[in-house]
Amino acid sequence: MIRTNFLLLCVAAVAVLASLVYLAVGYFNMPDISMGPHGWIALGLGIAFSVVVGGGLSAILIISRRHGYDEAAHDMYRQVDPEQAD
Repeated sequence: MIRTNFLLLCVAAVAVLASLVYLAVGYFNMPDISMGPHGWIALGLGIAFSVVVGGGLSAILIISRRHGYDEAAHDMYRQVDPEQAD
């Protein structure tokens, strides 16, 4: 392995380890707080809604790209600045 890659890998490993230690210390120093059923329901609905919105936007992006809906914008850009063409 190249020395630079090994150094970057070591730095990344130390950063991950430091983050885990920081989170563990913070977790064990938190006061005991419980969340009621309404809070868990709200949390679950918020997570589900975020996943649905993210998935929907990703699907729209993929579908529009595959059907060529983005080409009009690319063509207009090529007319404005022909030197920057793909």
